[in-house]
Amino acid sequence: MADISNIRQLVSVARSRILLICPDCGQEHAEFADRLRGARYFSCVGDGCDYHFDLLAGPRNSFVQRLGRAWRKLFAAFIPEN
Repeated sequence: MADISNIRQLVSVARSRILLICPDCGQEHAEFADRLRGARYFSCVGDGCDYHFDLLAGPRNSFVQRLGRAWRKLFAAFIPEN
């Protein structure tokens, strides 16, 4: 019975770690998912490598898109719809 609990612990640990392999230098990074969840980027620490893993999913909002959205909200408050 102790063997089963050890296997379950190993499986739970394996699920919470993520393996990142750098496409530039081939360096492997095994990181905890909780640490990566709050990060936007992860930098490779290989010798002379400056690759950054982009950890955000989906499209990014640029400054111009955010500014346009803010202007539309501002003018929508002052200009009534018919």
